[in-house]
Amino acid sequence: MSEVSSSIRVREDMYAGWLSAAVYSAARLRVADHLADGPLGVDELAERTGTDAGSLYRLLRALAGAGYFREEEGRRFATTPLAGYLRSDTEDSVKDLVLFYGREVYRAYGALADAVRTGERAFDMEYGMPLWDYLNTVRDTGDAFRKGMGAATWTEQLPLPRTYSFDGIDTLVDVGGGTGSMLAAVLHEHPGMKGVLVEIPAGIDHTMRHFKEADVQDRVEVREGSAFDELPEGDAYLISCVLHAMDDEQSVRALRRMRESIRPGGRVIVLERIVPPGNEPGLARMLDLTMMLMNGGKERTEQEWRDLFTASGFRFTRAVEMPYFQGGAELYAIEGIPVED
Repeated sequence: MSEVSSSIRVREDMYAGWLSAAVYSAARLRVADHLADGPLGVDELAERTGTDAGSLYRLLRALAGAGYFREEEGRRFATTPLAGYLRSDTEDSVKDLVLFYGREVYRAYGALADAVRTGERAFDMEYGMPLWDYLNTVRDTGDAFRKGMGAATWTEQLPLPRTYSFDGIDTLVDVGGGTGSMLAAVLHEHPGMKGVLVEIPAGIDHTMRHFKEADVQDRVEVREGSAFDELPEGDAYLISCVLHAMDDEQSVRALRRMRESIRPGGRVIVLERIVPPGNEPGLARMLDLTMMLMNGGKERTEQEWRDLFTASGFRFTRAVEMPYFQGGAELYAIEGIPVED
């Protein structure tokens, strides 16, 4: 790569931060929602969004150049397929994720250098409290986080039971399973299985929407609790994208809770990313930075997962690659079985 092209690459990487801030701003102003019924002139759109028309025009013109909106004659704007993902009323919307990433995560990344210097969590430095306390204190952000991290429908989770075999499990305990979309998908594909969802009170969907839509509500029990509490007995424990928000000591505590309650011949299934070896680009490496900044967690290599299992009383057996999130998400169903005392 020539010196000039290297410079261009650095510039383009920096420009990417500008675009993410612009997309966040459009999501926060609900521009896509206001344009859902058809194009609008920028003056009317400014009145609906409570913004300055000249500034709004420049924001939307920039986003039109990135494919998020389309400018028409007379300073009118219309949506595009990309803008549809910023709407509030679509099943495949990522608006809530954009709202969380675009403010709290974006601000934490601004303190990355200080976090590297000190070893402290950037989020705590910026907001004066840990992430989980903040999510419970600032309700709109907490709601956006929980919605953004969850699946809109249980059918989105079908790649898991159709790729990883849950055969032979009578009772599956989903630890930190949120609103239950993943457990609903597994139970749907295994009609003879029973399920227990363990989640903290703030994360439980008492409507049991996913379970009812999957027609598995009669085979599931919902219990309040966390990965650190005593867990119900089960033949297998599923914990998805929870341990990466914990450091190693916390992760061992959580896995040991499962080891204490697991039935003979059982297994633990950890749905997480594996940081690949070498220098190939991948999402896991950047998510590892995000975990470091936000809550002190980490993404792990295969050897680190093996070590974590060993310290918790499990033996690593295999890692099954998942077809979720195309584009290098390095997501796996990481399986372990208990080591007999």
